This record gives sequence, C-alpha cells and structure tokens, in this order.
Amino acid sequence: MSALLPNSSPAFRQPLLDLLWEQWSGLGVAGSAEPEIAGYIDIEALILITTSQGRYDARLFDEMLDWLWSNGNCVNVQRLRNLRRRLSLGNPLVLGAVAEFLSRRAMHSKWKPLARDDSMGTQAGQEPLFLRDGGHVPLVFGDADPVFLRWGFSRGPYQLRHLSRAPNPLPAANLPYKLRALFGVQARCEVLLWLLANKNGRPSDIARAMCYFPKTIEDTLKELTASGLVREARSGRERHYGIDPNDWGFLRTWKKPEGFPEWIDWGRRFAAVERIFAVLSQRDLSEMLLASELRRVMEELQPVLAEGKLLPAFAASREHTGIKFTEALTEDLRRLLERPPLP
Repeated sequence: MSALLPNSSPAFRQPLLDLLWEQWSGLGVAGSAEPEIAGYIDIEALILITTSQGRYDARLFDEMLDWLWSNGNCVNVQRLRNLRRRLSLGNPLVLGAVAEFLSRRAMHSKWKPLARDDSMGTQAGQEPLFLRDGGHVPLVFGDADPVFLRWGFSRGPYQLRHLSRAPNPLPAANLPYKLRALFGVQARCEVLLWLLANKNGRPSDIARAMCYFPKTIEDTLKELTASGLVREARSGRERHYGIDPNDWGFLRTWKKPEGFPEWIDWGRRFAAVERIFAVLSQRDLSEMLLASELRRVMEELQPVLAEGKLLPAFAASREHTGIKFTEALTEDLRRLLERPPLP
C-alpha cells in the first residue's frame, strides 16, 4: 500500500479525537481548560461517536464514563436510541456496556433499557476494548472489567475518578444543556434549539433533523404555541412554526456569537466520518479496491449527507477515478473535521 491510506497513521484520526476532546471538555470532563466552541454540543451524538472512536483514546473514553456517572441524568436516552437506530452511529455493544455500567447507580435507571435492548444483545467471545491505529492492539493487564467482559470486550477494571464537572450553562455551545435544565430532558428542548438556530420551519424538518418521530414534534409544537412565543402559520395544508429570537434573549449569556449558535448536524456529520473511517481502516485492500469501497460507501451516504446539508462539503465525485477519488475524499474528510472559526 502507498501512503494514500490516511488511517495508516494515527495523525489522520487525531483531528477527530481533538474535536471530541474539545467538546467533552466543553461539557466539563477533567483534563483541560474549557474551550471556546463554535456551534453547539450535541450530547447524544457525542456519546455515540465516542463509543466507537473513543476506543482509540482510552483516556477520552474513561473521562466520558466519569462524566456520565455524574451527569448522565441530563442525557436524553430516548433520543440517543433514535440517533443510534436511524444513523447507525456508534458501537451498539460498547453502548450497551456503558448503559449497564451507568444503570448500577439508582439515579441512572433510565439507562437500563439500553443495557437489555434486544437489538444490542451480547456477543460471543471477546475483543480488546481499546485499539490503536496501524493494527496494534494494547495489552490488557490484570483482571478484566466484568461489565465490559459481559458485552464481549476486555479491558482492565475501570475506576471512577469523580473529577468531572457539570456543564457550564453560560457558553453558547452548552445551550442544549441549559434548555434541558430549564424545561426538562424532553423533545421540546431540541425543538427550541432548532428554531433558535433556524428561526422557522416545518415539523417534518425538525423531526428529521433531531431524529424524533413526526407526531412527537407536532404535539410538542402545538403545546409551545400556547405560550405565544412560538407562532404557527399555514401554507395550504402545511404548517410552519417560527419564533422571534429577541423573545428569547434571556438565554444569551455569552458575548460571541451575538445571536444563537449555528445549526450543525453533528449526528449525521459524525455518522459520515465513522462510515468512511471504517473503510479506511481496512488494511488488506488494494488501492483500487479501497477507492471502489469508498465510492460505494459515499453512494450509500447520500441520503444522510443530504439531510445533514453536508453534500457541499464533499468535492469527491465521479470525475475522480481510481486512487484520485481516495485522495479527493480524504481531503474532504480533513476539511470536515476542521473546527469552524468563532464568529
């Protein structure tokens, strides 16, 4: 293989891990200063991508567990399941192990269904939980952690450090957390988040973007219109809902951006990156077969990319043939993982 295979070097995966560290730090994990983040943090999408990509950074994965032990009550577990099922994001077996670990604490009983979800069941045998790029697998010393072992993964016993903080509600990136603290962990928080970023839209748009059932969003919007702060308009048989961001100015406890954080579909962005990484990790493919597999995956991802408004981010097309497609796509991937500048 030539050096075209980006995942042959940990340096290619590192931008994604840096992004995950930045977002987890923004939520309050220990280990670094609170960063300034453009956009907002999608807690459920972040958990799911960490169940797969966090396996390449043991410290990141364990800091997620520590944060969830203290703050798992602010996670919308139903939306987590929706994202997992609709986008195939994350590793379902690792998620099951995480859910079982959390459900040992009474306040996290809502995680129990994930730990016994029939669609996630356990697997026979075991594999190392933590991985390294380049095909090298870290050795596991001492006794295996019993929770992860039941889900088919070997790792050393996990010890909580209790160093994670609750999210700071003041930065724009933590607006989802602030809304949940005000209104509860329910669909209306995602509805308001979407409207604050987009100002108006149809219930079907919000349901698709947030991975909720349309009926849930329609009922929530009807309830919110009773407040007078969410307005309904009809266009033929369609209903549109909108807000005036000035009515919600009390939520702005940050200096930049001046308005509300931009809408970034992290779930679909992470799902696309994860699928492409899965192909790039296959080290036994020839250059031509690698390009063919990447093209196939990109064709399968077209609906996801379109829903996430990500199609313009990819310049790789049928005009690129053979290994040129691989080169173009990996360059697209690098740009996709670049953190957007602050306003």
